[in-house]
Amino acid sequence: MSKDFDQARARVGKALDQALERAREQEAREGVYKFDLSRDRFIIFSDHHKGGRNGADDFLVCERAYNAALAYYYRQGHTLVVLGDVEELWEERRQTVLKQYPHTFQLEGRFHQEGRYLRFFGNHDDDWSHEDLVRRYLVPALGGKPLKVREHLLVRVVDGDTELGSLFLVHGHQGTVASDRIAPISKFFVRYFWRPLQRVVKYSLNTPAKDWQLRQAHDSAMYFWSEQQDKIVLIAGHTHRPVFKSKSHERQIRESLEKAEQALAQSPADQKLREQTALLAAELEWILAQNRQEPGQQPPIELKKPSYFNTGCCAFLDGDITGLEIAEGEIRLIRWPNDEKEPQPKILVSTSLKAVFEVC
Repeated sequence: MSKDFDQARARVGKALDQALERAREQEAREGVYKFDLSRDRFIIFSDHHKGGRNGADDFLVCERAYNAALAYYYRQGHTLVVLGDVEELWEERRQTVLKQYPHTFQLEGRFHQEGRYLRFFGNHDDDWSHEDLVRRYLVPALGGKPLKVREHLLVRVVDGDTELGSLFLVHGHQGTVASDRIAPISKFFVRYFWRPLQRVVKYSLNTPAKDWQLRQAHDSAMYFWSEQQDKIVLIAGHTHRPVFKSKSHERQIRESLEKAEQALAQSPADQKLREQTALLAAELEWILAQNRQEPGQQPPIELKKPSYFNTGCCAFLDGDITGLEIAEGEIRLIRWPNDEKEPQPKILVSTSLKAVFEVC
């Protein structure tokens, strides 16, 4: 396991170094992109994997939650950031996906028409790394306004006249073998061999999203890279596992459960504490089942800096989606729908972005 982690760390670290250098060169050409804590708002989603409305379509059960979220954040004045793997173009052709989700594209297009849309490509929708394909297919679907699809972006976060640091936005597949280095071979296998079988068995193959060891190694590699940076917070997707302040949501719930159990041991008659402990235990099992993890699996790394955040995905098997809100000076991990399955955001955890940069 340690050998796999070391190899992933070196490979991903080198690729992220190169991506950051390209982002700095892009900034020098195009100018600085600023985010003002006092007025700007981001909502960041990734890994939708919109498909063909068939057994191979991971987004289909999440369509309702995502469309509801788009309606909400559009009216709240957020800039919509879609961080890659938005369409599943390894399994489906571009025209198929665009035809199957016209209303979702229309909802996204409203952000774009108002200049509140940042679009990135990932490994499963890397067709959009080609400007001619973007102009031909994606631009019409989003309302006709010219669109730049990015690999990466440095966002300079300011509080008044003070620059706090930078958010480095990137899908996160950089440095992986199947997704980056041999992507054409992977894409060929998925489209012509896996997709026909998946339509029959209805089982998803979004690696490392469904492989715990690969996902853990890649999350760890992205964290270790971010830990070495100065005043840079990495925000990525790709692994489908929400990470907040460098901790997975599963780890945060584990820690909260341990504290609640310790408090309950001191006050065993406290019914409120007993209810809290029961709810946290239930939430942990919910997360483990959704992530297909074994109960004993925990992150084997020591997390020292809150330098890495991950959106999770918009393709969970139960129809939930997760994302990151940045608004009112805070960064928040959110889930749609809420606990009552109503079309409202559930804030899972939040913190001051200014405090994050002070530690980083």
